Amino acid sequence: MKFFTSLSCAFLLAVAGLSANASMDYDKFPLEPPIFAPDFTLPGVTEEEIKLSDYRGKIILLNFWATFCVPCRLEMPSLQALSEKYHHDNVEIIAISVDEGREKSVRKWIKKNNLDFPIALEGQSAGKVYEVSALPVTFIIGKKGQLIGRILGEREWNNEETTQFIEHLLATNPD
Repeated sequence: MKFFTSLSCAFLLAVAGLSANASMDYDKFPLEPPIFAPDFTLPGVTEEEIKLSDYRGKIILLNFWATFCVPCRLEMPSLQALSEKYHHDNVEIIAISVDEGREKSVRKWIKKNNLDFPIALEGQSAGKVYEVSALPVTFIIGKKGQLIGRILGEREWNNEETTQFIEHLLATNPD
C-alpha cells in the first residue's frame, strides 16, 4: 500500500501556521504519533550518493523538482540562498530531480545556476514513495526524521517568513 495513502486517516490536512511568529502555510502532519520520512539512497549530481538518513539530526527541506517545471526552476535560487544562510545551523536543503533520463541536462542546469546544496538524480522512485503528484513540492523533516509538513508549489524561500518558520523549527525540535 502506498506510503501516504495508508496514512491518510492519520494525516491532518490543514493550512495553518506554526505560531503567531511563524505563519508559513503548509500541509501539517500530526506530531503524535510521529510519521517518519521514508529513507532513500540516490545518486547525487557530484557522483556521491545521497542518503536521507545521513542527514538525521538536521531540519531538512526535501524539495522534489524537475528541469521541465518552470516554477521549480524559479524557486531554486531562493533555495540556494536559504542553504547558504543556514549552512551552519543544522538545516539542510536537499533537492531530488524527478527528470527521467536527463541527468546530463540536469547537471548542466545546476552548474549554470551555481547550486551547491545536495541534489539527487533519478528521483522517480523516491517521488513514488512520497506520492509526489505535483511539482514543486517540499517536505519538512524534523531532526529525528519525522515528517512535519509539506509545502506545495513555488515559494520565495529566502524571506522573513521562512526565516521565522525555520527559527521556530530549530527552537522546537531539540537534538
